[in-house]
Amino acid sequence: MKVTVFNGSPRGRTGNTHLIVEPLLEGAIQAGGDTEEVFLVEHDIKHCLGCFSCWGKTPGKCVHNDDMASLIALFIDSDYVGLATPVYGMFMTALLKKFTERLIPLNMPYINKNTDGSFFHDGRVKRFPRQFMIANAGFPGEHNFDLLKAYMALQNPVLEIYRNCGELLRNRELVTSPVTQKKISDYFQALRDAGSEIVNHGHVSVEIMKKINENLITDEEYMALVNQGWDEELKGI
Repeated sequence: MKVTVFNGSPRGRTGNTHLIVEPLLEGAIQAGGDTEEVFLVEHDIKHCLGCFSCWGKTPGKCVHNDDMASLIALFIDSDYVGLATPVYGMFMTALLKKFTERLIPLNMPYINKNTDGSFFHDGRVKRFPRQFMIANAGFPGEHNFDLLKAYMALQNPVLEIYRNCGELLRNRELVTSPVTQKKISDYFQALRDAGSEIVNHGHVSVEIMKKINENLITDEEYMALVNQGWDEELKGI
């Protein structure tokens, strides 16, 4: 069972997004899965030109000679693929968006229509991996992820992780409340359990999802912590 996560954070291995991906993949490994986290910032990925050569002149092959050919091969070789991103401008990062746009060689050019009136392209390959989403936001609240949820609704995802108050994951020293500290520790364990369940069962239980989606802190507490941190950062400027 191959589980691959494509991490679109520009901060790569030092980002908060990786802190969510890491325990999830740990759980998948413990369940016997083969895992890989790809940091897109470390790869050469050019912008899609919209030339459609991959549909016409060279079917299935992009005109760019960069790292996407090997990344697409890894994508197709995986049973489960996660798209991981911090929220930038209420959506995924430009880095992850660029990656998803470059998956276009996997589709056929012909347009088809669903019974609900929506349109689609058939896939060029026989099997696509099941997808899941991992996103984190520096803001509190739930509306940070509205656009990502709408995007993933089209993918029939096996799992969606939307983590608000993401700065708590890296800066746990800001949290003095033992209750909140325990919630954060329980959150990381729930991620491990989710990774294990994906490998063992192909889905994540309602119980684990409830733990993953639990608020770690109140909006007011989080705003106070973050704003206090910026007061300290800007004091000497």
